[in-house]
Amino acid sequence: MSLSNYNGKEIIKALHLLVPDLKGAVVQDTTIETWDATSAQPTDEQIVQACAEVRYDAEVKSYQQQRILEYPSIGEQLDSIYHGTLTSWKNDVKAIKDKYPKATMDATELQTRKDQALFDLRKEKYDKAVARLAQYQVAVGQTEVKETKVIGTKPVFNESTEQWENQNVTQEQVTTPAIAAVPATVDVIQGDDTTPTTIENPLITKDNQERAAAQAIVDATPQAVKDA
Repeated sequence: MSLSNYNGKEIIKALHLLVPDLKGAVVQDTTIETWDATSAQPTDEQIVQACAEVRYDAEVKSYQQQRILEYPSIGEQLDSIYHGTLTSWKNDVKAIKDKYPKATMDATELQTRKDQALFDLRKEKYDKAVARLAQYQVAVGQTEVKETKVIGTKPVFNESTEQWENQNVTQEQVTTPAIAAVPATVDVIQGDDTTPTTIENPLITKDNQERAAAQAIVDATPQAVKDA
């Protein structure tokens, strides 16, 4: 499960937001490697929307860090109160609070971000699925494809115009190499049996499974995502 638009910290916070009884999870390269919770792991769709909320919440609460950076140290504030007045201290603090006013998440903006996160995830999955289906089938192989390409020019004398002109030099090049189909079956020894058993080539089995999974994603993708 890939969440390439978000970092590990955002994913972990999103998981805790979705699963209160989460005891631990290991996220490696934005992929959840281990899961320790009574509840089932949320879907990719749920996680990306929660990540969008976590990121938006961090943006909204950025005023807190900005205030902290401008507040004088506790010692300086106490010294200000001692040598000045409580009112002047309050005014100084208020000026910083006014400079960085408290903000809260807007429900409409939050939903917009969640919708966009879901759209981006579906688009990413769709693009990967389409690319997977575009690959050749290992059971069929791949036919060599050649194209004529311009590799340079050469001067040629045009007798009708009595002038030298540049003429393209072309060459036929292989753009798609030929790949032979793998054998349909293979013989394997299973367990203590000494007699080989003929099974479907595992490469074909894996290829068919991956293609079926990719096709399922394409079929389930909303038309609006496909149009994008």
